[in-house]
Amino acid sequence: MNIPDTATPLNGITNVRLPAWLLSAGWPLQAGEPVTADLRFEAGKIASVTPYQPDQNDLWNARGTLALPGLIEPHAHLDKTFTIARSRPSKPGLLAAIETMHQDRQHWTAGDLRQRARKALAWAAANGVVRLRTHIDWFDVVPPLAWLELADIAQAGVTLERVALAPLSLFADAGAADRIARAVAESGKHCLLGGFIHSSNWDPAAMRNLMQSASRWKLNLDLHIDEELSPVAHGLSWLARYLADNALSENKFSGHICCSHGCALASGSEHQAQEILSLLAAQRVTLIALPMTNLLLQDAVTGRTPRQRGITLLKEAQVAGVPLLLGCDNVQDAFCPAGSYDPLDTLSCALFALQLDDVFDQQSRLICDAGALTGEPQNDLPLTPGSDASLVLFPGSDSLTWPLHSAARLVIRHGRLTHQRTWNQELSHES
Repeated sequence: MNIPDTATPLNGITNVRLPAWLLSAGWPLQAGEPVTADLRFEAGKIASVTPYQPDQNDLWNARGTLALPGLIEPHAHLDKTFTIARSRPSKPGLLAAIETMHQDRQHWTAGDLRQRARKALAWAAANGVVRLRTHIDWFDVVPPLAWLELADIAQAGVTLERVALAPLSLFADAGAADRIARAVAESGKHCLLGGFIHSSNWDPAAMRNLMQSASRWKLNLDLHIDEELSPVAHGLSWLARYLADNALSENKFSGHICCSHGCALASGSEHQAQEILSLLAAQRVTLIALPMTNLLLQDAVTGRTPRQRGITLLKEAQVAGVPLLLGCDNVQDAFCPAGSYDPLDTLSCALFALQLDDVFDQQSRLICDAGALTGEPQNDLPLTPGSDASLVLFPGSDSLTWPLHSAARLVIRHGRLTHQRTWNQELSHES
């Protein structure tokens, strides 16, 4: 494959293989797969997407290479990332990881926070991520240092969103809840209100204060909710019923909600899960599954192989019509000692943990759907005319192999090649 010149904007790409979920109804098939596509660019935007036609010499020929729109990292923790070398938990599990990170906060100076966050964003950009949402720990009504320091961290081509991750107990006082929400609202664009909601801190009055303060300040929500395997976890069931009960009242929540984790859905009854998922789908609440950290932290006991996977009911959510995404969660910290800010690694983990099929043509949407993250209309898919000409190409891979054996990639942002990772053909030294 001839690599395009990084200094010159592309007119477009011909003969590129896009996933079926991204293509219009009636797109032609060949041998059961969508035919390749031609994309024309104009001023860094998509001008058209049409089935492949030969002899378009003004376009760069991708020769059938797989491609996706710019990738999404919907759930990260830039304040915690890259701390594993100095802060390892003494035992497994979520609560031990939380305690370890509390102790690590003594190192969180402005320089430390910015250095680690910049490294994370650089890794994400090279992998093809165009939007990254980070949760940032809050332990008071006053914004923490990390919230302030990460406000102006910039990485070309990556939109950074910040979520104020406060324990539910901080919302027990209505005045405190309002001060937190106001601080988030006054922090500018791409800021959301969050909360850590667990059976260990459950308080329905605090949940009501959280919801009402978010409504008052017109904030979207992204909640750490039911990150446990307790069959009596209250978070998602309370939220689903609150939204349904207030759908036609003056207390209706008008913003968008993402619910991260939701592990407890897999521990309750099938009937309860279906009821909750149906209510969430009706309110267009997005569920974000985090397979790597949930596999590591749920059902974690020293010296014992875990019996439960600890991952939310992704397939059942898909059937119910709940918008879905996959996220990496923690990277190289007390919660998860590994990680790369590569959504393909997350999807590879989910492929086996969740037994996914048709991964490229259907499930790749789980790492690309910006609308599911932001609550934008479902018909506003990536790579439609007028959207950013931002793509990730995977030379050397194919629809059966992908997302494995797909480290090599070309990242195109606004119609221009910005990152290239090569992977040389293996050399045999056998006689």
